[in-house]
Amino acid sequence: MAWWVWLIIAFAIGIVELSSITFVLLWFAIGALVTAFVSLAIHDVWLQLLVFAVLGVALFVASRPLARKWKRVKSYPDRSETLIGKTGVVVTASEPGAFATVRVQGDLWSARSNSKLEPGQNIIVRAASATILTVEPIRGEG
Repeated sequence: MAWWVWLIIAFAIGIVELSSITFVLLWFAIGALVTAFVSLAIHDVWLQLLVFAVLGVALFVASRPLARKWKRVKSYPDRSETLIGKTGVVVTASEPGAFATVRVQGDLWSARSNSKLEPGQNIIVRAASATILTVEPIRGEG
């Protein structure tokens, strides 16, 4: 195959990779690019295909441990996670286990508690999910 065919293949795979942002096809695009240069010296199409396949798979396999490591590293905490330990005020009352509305750092959140919550009561956030806080009243209030 001509070298420019491998460049077109590398470009096409690169475009698909950019639209998917998975970094899976990136290695095959690089394999096609390297094969374009190899095809200048090796004219056998089957050998070129072998070089492309081996390079693509080898780069993919070599990058998996790095990808897993980067995926595990959480660089930024979720907004709800930053609320743990913060205090707030009950806006709407609730019985134990039912939903209440609380204001924490100026934002309204749905919240649950194992205690009865009364409007105006101060609370502390003990756990947080994407949309629901687990809170408990601050003891010692008068």
